[in-house]
Amino acid sequence: MESLIEEMKRYLGFTAEDVFLLRRLGPRLEKYYPEMAERFYSQIPYHPNAFRVFVGGEAQIERLKQSLQQWAAGLFRGDYGPIYAEERFLIGHRHVRIGLEQKYVISAMGIVRAFFSDCLLLEFPADDERLRFASALGKILDLDLNLMCESYMHATVQNLRSLNEQLERANRELAEASHTKDEFLSHISHELRTPLNSILGFSKLILDGLCASAEEERQLLQDVFSSAQLLLGLVNDILDIGRIEAGKLELHIQAIRLHELLDSTLPLVAAQAAEKKLILNNETVGTPLPAVLADEVRLRQVLLNVLTNAVKFTPEGSITVRSQFPAEGNSDFTQEANPFVRLEVEDSGVGVPSEQHETVFQKFIQVNPKELPRLGGLGLGLSISRRLVESMGGRIRLENGKNGRGTLVWFTLPVAASTFSVTSGEQPRPAGVRIDA
Repeated sequence: MESLIEEMKRYLGFTAEDVFLLRRLGPRLEKYYPEMAERFYSQIPYHPNAFRVFVGGEAQIERLKQSLQQWAAGLFRGDYGPIYAEERFLIGHRHVRIGLEQKYVISAMGIVRAFFSDCLLLEFPADDERLRFASALGKILDLDLNLMCESYMHATVQNLRSLNEQLERANRELAEASHTKDEFLSHISHELRTPLNSILGFSKLILDGLCASAEEERQLLQDVFSSAQLLLGLVNDILDIGRIEAGKLELHIQAIRLHELLDSTLPLVAAQAAEKKLILNNETVGTPLPAVLADEVRLRQVLLNVLTNAVKFTPEGSITVRSQFPAEGNSDFTQEANPFVRLEVEDSGVGVPSEQHETVFQKFIQVNPKELPRLGGLGLGLSISRRLVESMGGRIRLENGKNGRGTLVWFTLPVAASTFSVTSGEQPRPAGVRIDA
């Protein structure tokens, strides 16, 4: 099959005689190359869109002058095969990448054509020889321009194809985002309406004096309080994720005694576990644990998020809290020279499919929301927890529980500097740390 360059040469009538003439003409015109470059770059930079190319000042102009002279030498080399065509194609592709319009290439070729015509007048008398040289020169300049214009078309088509793919991808992402937004709005309105309706309904019963006894009124007030707490938790999650993504949530890092934190946090979920007859095991009791560097309020929030999830998704069985202190060579607990403590919460609940171990840390993602609609929630807890743990210098992961049953969530926290003794009562100065979204 005939190649593009051979086809173009045939259309132009470019023959072996033209090749012979160009090889003879090259040495005669070589002395004019520097002058050609000077004339070329005295005009081209004044084109309206030249600023797209000429951004490197005089140094760039000098490099381009040398490149133009090398290009001119290639016109008379006598080798006009695939390598020559590839060189011209690359020139066209570079022009498209920098946004140089094709009309400027045509104008530039006009400058070169006029200059070489003047050179022929100086080098050869007005006879048939000059006409043959002029004809061969005109053909090679036409061939050169045609190859670059063809490369413009190919590069432009490639760019359009790439842009179309990007547009299709963006449209898919927008459609997915719109679907996610609709699902989120539907879900959040339901989640917020449920405790709010309870608050309004129970309050109306109390205000209308429909309680049969003080004990019943107290029970309704307790339900109002519980619903208000749930509503506040949902609103706080929404505000937290907004502040985190805006980079406006500040952490106050200080040395935290883990045993004290666990002792004050576990009772907050113990009642929920007892209601479902779940066993809550604290295996950290009696285990020496160093102080960790963390924000106490946010660390408690992470721990509560993980524990609450464990209670929510465990219909029966147990929930176990344990800790591990740095083990030699275990990258989960050590990062370079800095030791880490690992806290684990393992449950015997419904578990999470392996393919969703990472997805659950994304915003508004819930595992099997259609199968477990009664459990509620916005799907923000683990997403917030990951951002908080990583901002405090640790990592958080989700795995299958032992024997593939239930879920194990673990996270690490950096140990406080050895120069600070937790038992001494000394407190380091808190440092405000901003989370960058």
